[in-house]
Amino acid sequence: MPAVDLISCMLWVSRLAPQTHLSVVKDIWQTSRQRNATLGLTGAVVFDGERFCELLEGPVLDISSVYRDVEDDPRHTGLRVLHISSAASARHLTQWRSGYCDAALLDPFCDEDGVQGEAAVAAFLALLPSCDLSP
Repeated sequence: MPAVDLISCMLWVSRLAPQTHLSVVKDIWQTSRQRNATLGLTGAVVFDGERFCELLEGPVLDISSVYRDVEDDPRHTGLRVLHISSAASARHLTQWRSGYCDAALLDPFCDEDGVQGEAAVAAFLALLPSCDLSP
């Protein structure tokens, strides 16, 4: 039996900061792809033209470092964690992907009373086939 790739998982949402031009999204995608490949992180980030929702999987210290970078990034505002698991588990996704989605798909994640925890992770994974994603 093959060894299970044990990781931690974090899911968060944020908004593109006011007066920030949409062209920065391309830069965010490029930086994410390079950094996450270097760190061996998998997951996905989707953007609806205003909001980001990101699932990140990998070693907890690397995930924490990426989260702190997003937290300090002036292009993001309203950062809110929906799920964090520091317990080791199998990866949900085998690579890093980024892309776009319809705004209605992110509504359940961005409402203060919206989906949280493992249910949020399951809902995020379920919406990915509806998104325009690239590796």
